[in-house]
Parts: sequence; C-alpha cells; structure tokens
Amino acid sequence: MEKGRSLRIVSGICCMLAVVLVPVMDSCAAPIELSWVSIVSKNNNPEMQAFDRAFIQRVNEKAKGELFIKYRGGPETITAFDQGKAVQKGVVDIANVACGFYEPIAPGVGGAMLTRIPLEEERKPGGGYDFLNELHKKGGLYYLGRGTPADEYFALNLRKKVQTRQDFVGLRLGTATVSRACVEAWGATVVSLSMDEYYTAMEHGMVDGIASCPWTLLVSAGIHEVTKYALDHGFYQSTLAVIMNLDKFNKLPKHLQALMTESIIQSEKEMRTYYAGIKADAKQKMAKSGIEFYKLPPDTAKWFLDTAYNAAWDYQMKRYPDVTPKLRQLLSGK
Repeated sequence: MEKGRSLRIVSGICCMLAVVLVPVMDSCAAPIELSWVSIVSKNNNPEMQAFDRAFIQRVNEKAKGELFIKYRGGPETITAFDQGKAVQKGVVDIANVACGFYEPIAPGVGGAMLTRIPLEEERKPGGGYDFLNELHKKGGLYYLGRGTPADEYFALNLRKKVQTRQDFVGLRLGTATVSRACVEAWGATVVSLSMDEYYTAMEHGMVDGIASCPWTLLVSAGIHEVTKYALDHGFYQSTLAVIMNLDKFNKLPKHLQALMTESIIQSEKEMRTYYAGIKADAKQKMAKSGIEFYKLPPDTAKWFLDTAYNAAWDYQMKRYPDVTPKLRQLLSGK
C-alpha cells in the first residue's frame, strides 16, 4: 500500500509540473518570422513607408513577440513582375505589388482595379473581397487586402486641351498596359511607354498626353514640368494588393490570422486617408506650376468614365470569361 501511495504522489507531482511547464515552454517558443517585399523600394518611397507603419509595424507590435515581419527589399531584391511568383513558391511570404503583375497565376484578379464601391462594402461577407480571395487561393496566394486604396487613381495629363469626344480621336496617349483598353475605346492612339519614358515623351511632343499616371507620380517624377492640362476626372483604383503565401497563412495560429486581418483592414483605412492627402498636395503643386485643371461637360464626362470602365471590363472578359461577370457584379455596386 505504501508503494502504491508513493506512486500516486509522484504521479501527482508530475502532473503539476506538466501544467506549470507547458505555458513556460510555449512562452519560450521561437517567434514566427515572415518576410515581405514591395513593388518599389521602401527606403526611398513615402507610400511604402506609410504602408510599413500602417500594416507591418502594427502587426509586429500587436503580435508581442509571437510573430515578426521583416523587410526583404524592393525590386532590387526580387523584380516586381516576379514578386507574385516568389510569394506563391514561398521564397518570400508577403508582397505589396500590383495585382496585374501576378494575374497569370491568379486569373481575373486584375479586375480589382475596377471597383466602384466603398472599402466597407467590398469587405461584406460574400462580397468582392471574399471572391477576390478565392481567385487568389487558386494560385496558392492569400489576398490580405489593398495596399493603397485610392479612388480615381489614374488621370489624363495633357499637352493640349480636349473637350469633346471628337477631340479624343487620334490623340496620341502614352500608357502602360493598365489603360490601354480605355485609350483605344476613347478613339485615341496608344503609345506604349514605361514610366521612366513619360517625361521625355511629353517634353519632346512624342505624345499629347499620359493616360496611366497618377498625380502623385506626375509630381514626384517631375512630369508636371512638361504638362499643361489635367483632366479632373480620375478613373480606376490603385492596383496595389497585399498578398501572402497561402500555406504560410493557413499554418498561422487562428489568433494571428485574425490579427493579420484586423491589421490590414485598419491599414486600408489609414492608407486611403494618407493617399488622399498626398494627392491633394500633388494637385496643389501642379496648380502652382501653371497646370490648368478642368472638367468635361457632364455628358462627355459620363461617356469618358463609362467608356474607361466598360472597355477595361470587356478586356478582362476576353481573357477571363469564367470569373469576370461575377467580379464585375460584386465590384460595380449594381
């Protein structure tokens, strides 16, 4: 009996030690480390620095040592067009990159730039965000959210004034792929340019305007110096998306998944406000440099914007007919 009693005492002590030691061992577990890259270098880009504060630093602070996201670099580390693939393969865990750059591995997600609904509506259960996330998951990605929500992101910046539909016919507009469909639909002539060619093309009259340049970029690149007019009808949403490796997200503890989601929702709100501020500053600098801001007559303005969106949706439909109709329904607010 004495021996049995001793065994019970020892067993009880062991159980007590287990209860005490398990939390201690858990608290000593190594933190989960994630890495992220950006479409442009954070080191010299205010927009990426703002995102770092709004999302990355928020997650690191709230995780309290359980999780830490470390910056790997910009396109000098992984080229912008390869960042989506790098996230898919797990070379890096998170990227803030243009959705069009990785659309081949997540077909249809480029339509995200055509949203015309508020962020809050996009996040409703069964809404645009959920559908976009399903499209990302097919490519091994998890769609955290928008990098820099910015309504009326692109603008038409010109060397000569256009006021009627007929004025657009034959107009030579420099553009990247993002605005190619709408430029053609307006009746203008597409001149394919990379961003670093915008200034020279405008300066030397190679184009009559630029159709894929937000005002913030226009000013930061000095293109406002060779611009005379700004059509004050912005179109499309910023194409930046925050994506994560799907397997890595799924392996996170549920409370850290929730933390990531809550943080990106807050980041979206802060980045929207941030961008509105720098856009207003850019517009002020443009006006001071002598650029004339103007609006089209109401009927022409409606045609201009409707054509921009319809042409882009038609382009998406030709490439991704299986998913585009539903995405268009969810993001058009109709």
